[in-house]
Amino acid sequence: FAARGGLERKEFAWGDELTPNGTFMANTFQGQFPTGDTGADGFKGIAPVRQYQPNGYGLYDMTGNVWEWCSDWYRPDTYALRATAGDSVIVNPKGPADSFDPAEPGVQKRVHRGGSFLCSDQYCSRYIMGTRGKGEPSTGTNHLGFRCVKDAPAP
Repeated sequence: FAARGGLERKEFAWGDELTPNGTFMANTFQGQFPTGDTGADGFKGIAPVRQYQPNGYGLYDMTGNVWEWCSDWYRPDTYALRATAGDSVIVNPKGPADSFDPAEPGVQKRVHRGGSFLCSDQYCSRYIMGTRGKGEPSTGTNHLGFRCVKDAPAP
């Protein structure tokens, strides 16, 4: 919800085109993956925060640059289970109580959101809204981060 910035049913946090009018809206991989990032978006690798326009809620870097760790445990069936339970719109949904990844049973994983500078249309297009990744919490890599949020000052 926050990543969409008020947009509904759009492929990206800014609309339906990856580069509207040729403008890069996030730090993603351009070129031949994985060895030839051209940096056409202005960056090869991680970009400093706030290099692209914020979404409709004023949030920066909701997609691309680095994956964001989420507190939710990863289960591939989370949304299917909610649908069969008859859940409709959920306000502030909580993730599942436990983790399960059929590819690595027994390895606890948390959800990643937003994609990273390594995502491209050739490999991992998870900068598309609604997608998610997964990772074991002690994973060390240069394309994972977290999001800091604070309340706006009182008027």
